[in-house]
Amino acid sequence: MPTRPTPEDAAANVAEVDAARRAVDTAHRRNVPIMLAATSVLTFLDFAAKDEITGPRRRMVASAVIQAALLGLSLLDVRGSQVVPYAPGDGPQPALAGKIAGVGLGWYAAERVAVHLIRRSRLTRPNTVAGLVLAVSRPAGYLAVTRMLPRAGRDA
Repeated sequence: MPTRPTPEDAAANVAEVDAARRAVDTAHRRNVPIMLAATSVLTFLDFAAKDEITGPRRRMVASAVIQAALLGLSLLDVRGSQVVPYAPGDGPQPALAGKIAGVGLGWYAAERVAVHLIRRSRLTRPNTVAGLVLAVSRPAGYLAVTRMLPRAGRDA
């Protein structure tokens, strides 16, 4: 027959869970800037390569290698952090989901319009400029969307 935990045991268990939550949150906060910087650099290189490499096959190979590196970084990030630092919801939150979807879709549409307008401009290296814009806007958009999510260490 299981025994009932004492208040001291319960307090120790809660403290252990809080310490683990803080450790996961700290690791996540340490990894995010590195991942965002790497993603920014690779995004810029992907677009800049389109201006620098003349052959379509070489351009396609360079883009494929960079896209594979981006995918690899994403998979490493997911594999390296097995614990999700976001708090589970109390139930469905359609207003929050709609807000996050609206921000994400608006960000994506703004990026597409900016890239389209830059490529239509008379710049000598439009893809390089577009890469610079995306290298800044993608991390900013990521941060804007993830700030909207309830964090286990911050909100719980």
